[in-house]
Amino acid sequence: MNPLFLSGFGVSLNVDRARLIVEDGHQSVDSKPFSCEVEPRRAPFDSIVIDSQSGHLSIDAVKWLMRHGIPLFILDYNGSILSSVLPKEPVTGHLKKAQLEAYQDPQRRAYIAKKLVEAKLERARSFVEWLSLRYSIEDKDKKQLDIEINRLGEAKDLKGVLFVEGRTADVYWRIFQKLIPKKCGFLSRMHESHQMNSTDQVNTLLNYGYAFLESRCRAAINTVGLEPSIGFLHEITQPKYPLVYDLQEPFRWIVDLTVLSCLENKIFSKKDFFLTDNYVLRLKPPAIKKLLEQLRLHLNSRVRYKGKNHSWDTILQLKTQELARHLLGRTEGLDFTEPVLESEASPDELRKKVLALTVPEARGIGVNKSTLWYLQKRAAARKTLRSYAKVKSKLRFQSI
Repeated sequence: MNPLFLSGFGVSLNVDRARLIVEDGHQSVDSKPFSCEVEPRRAPFDSIVIDSQSGHLSIDAVKWLMRHGIPLFILDYNGSILSSVLPKEPVTGHLKKAQLEAYQDPQRRAYIAKKLVEAKLERARSFVEWLSLRYSIEDKDKKQLDIEINRLGEAKDLKGVLFVEGRTADVYWRIFQKLIPKKCGFLSRMHESHQMNSTDQVNTLLNYGYAFLESRCRAAINTVGLEPSIGFLHEITQPKYPLVYDLQEPFRWIVDLTVLSCLENKIFSKKDFFLTDNYVLRLKPPAIKKLLEQLRLHLNSRVRYKGKNHSWDTILQLKTQELARHLLGRTEGLDFTEPVLESEASPDELRKKVLALTVPEARGIGVNKSTLWYLQKRAAARKTLRSYAKVKSKLRFQSI
């Protein structure tokens, strides 16, 4: 993920002598906006996001972007995606036909929806485990989260899946809310019909973050050739794109992590926000750019999947491809839970965990006595903790 963000008054995209001429907008009267010329096939960005009230976009520029496979997204005043221009998608009539047939089959639709929610909930569980390494999270909240997540196995239809998702979300956001400083005014993630009308900083950041994630999902769907208006978890409603929101679910934790990280590092201040005439809080363009940069860093972080290291942005694309293959009957099962979300505990935190681990505790997470002895010996000597990825993951999520 490497988007180019343009904002302010007078944003311009044009083409001159086969080069894309990019001019950022003015943020103030005396500001000096960024500008550049991009040679054909040498674009240093993979998408363009525009948040501007005025500007110029030529047809030549649109053609240039589409021929280079670079999608263009325009944000609305509230941070949501107002419009998009996507590269030509592959001709996949057979795929869209299979997608529609799966949607019309209640059993198949419920299966795919359940797989999406399963990944969302398992990553929520892992994310909370990681948070517990850094914050004091009450055991009763974590146990309640586990109880709600485990209900998914009993869901027999789409209604049951949605019921479990809703109950789990209530617990998850209650945990999340307790980690946020009171001065931010964050009470919870609001009801869907009011989420874009945020009046607090945290919900505002989440809104913009989810909009950027939506842009990545739209691009992935377009590349594969799926129909965005036909989803499995979300209902078909105008002017929504249900499949886009479906594919967001297993990756929403990345936005949550980004926002929490921004709050920890005090990246934003009150001056980065402004209140509209209808009392809704919005981000100023320079702040949007800062948030996008932080999200880019997290989406580009690497994870091991099928023997290779991939960014989470690439994982999103791979999972979209896997969904397409499943719909076409080329794969029997469907799994959105892999790769497993690993904790980002620091080496010192991991070393403390190893030294405090008892033999019964190690056995409980699948680490045998000899492996524990080896790891504790290296931890005591402050040497690198060499272990298989699965063992390291278990240690990272094991509470002291």
